[in-house]
Amino acid sequence: MFGMRRREFILTLAGAAAAWPLTTRAQQPADSLRQGHKTHRIAVVSPAAPVLLMTDTSPNFFFREFFLELRRLGYVEGKNLAVNRFSAEGHADLEHEVVTAAVGSTPDVIFAFSARMVKALKGATTVIPIVGYTADPISFGIVTQLARPGGNITGVSTEAGIEIDGKRLSLVKEIMPTASRLAVLAPREYLTSPYGSALRTLAGRLGFVLVGRPLVTPVDEAEFGSAFAMLQRDKADLILLPDVPENNSNQRLVIELAERAHLPTIACTRQFVMAGSLMSYGPDAVDLVRKAARYVDEVLRGARPAELPFLQPTKFELVINVKVAKSLDLTVPPTLLATADEVIE
Repeated sequence: MFGMRRREFILTLAGAAAAWPLTTRAQQPADSLRQGHKTHRIAVVSPAAPVLLMTDTSPNFFFREFFLELRRLGYVEGKNLAVNRFSAEGHADLEHEVVTAAVGSTPDVIFAFSARMVKALKGATTVIPIVGYTADPISFGIVTQLARPGGNITGVSTEAGIEIDGKRLSLVKEIMPTASRLAVLAPREYLTSPYGSALRTLAGRLGFVLVGRPLVTPVDEAEFGSAFAMLQRDKADLILLPDVPENNSNQRLVIELAERAHLPTIACTRQFVMAGSLMSYGPDAVDLVRKAARYVDEVLRGARPAELPFLQPTKFELVINVKVAKSLDLTVPPTLLATADEVIE
């Protein structure tokens, strides 16, 4: 695990919300497990979410629904489930240490958010089963095929190819036909990946030029504020919010900054639209994270990740916030409203 100084540093990053180091805090539930129960041990890894919010009561719906689904499947933390939680909390320079710590905890299975964390774990262990919640696992070099991923990794993908981003941008063009200056709010690793490069090419074909800059570590409130200030200086017309942990862990902050800047945002999940995004087009994220929890269950019961297909979303929903459109002086065409799965007035 981390040396004492490293643990104290990570505790400071977590906001000093507890009085013991990260790894000790994560392992506390195991100390109270009842005798006579088989104890399943999992590690949960994130590049951005605060460790103390990776629970079944979290305002972050990803973690809340993941742990609630495990409970529905019969896993109760403190009884038959021990959970170690690891997060770089927005500090990319700590991700290697986080991965090392997660693997060193020798869990029965690791559940990891984001393509880059799953890829880092892939390089750290070929033995411990890994279930990932990621963007396109092929584009990010996690697996070579979806049907039989092979090795020790499986999971769910939040995307069904770069064409989905093309659909998102085409939809927003119906509301903002003259928009041309597009910002993509994501870390450098996302934007420089094969997926990010394909997104840049696709945006160009649709008449967009990318403005702004990538999010840089540490991805905290100050960094988001700086990124939005540059978007305003660069005269961005709209912001695409990829399904990355940095955005998901800072949903409220991202929406507040967009409102102050009077900039429309298009997201991947309806949760952002409920919070104040203009629109979203994407899969049911709650359903996906529940499926990831079921994969964790299958692995704990003996299934091999190599034989569990990497799941892709098959149904996508369009959600539009008309109230936000009005506040931005935008008119949503009636034809687009008629095709929406949900309209928020």
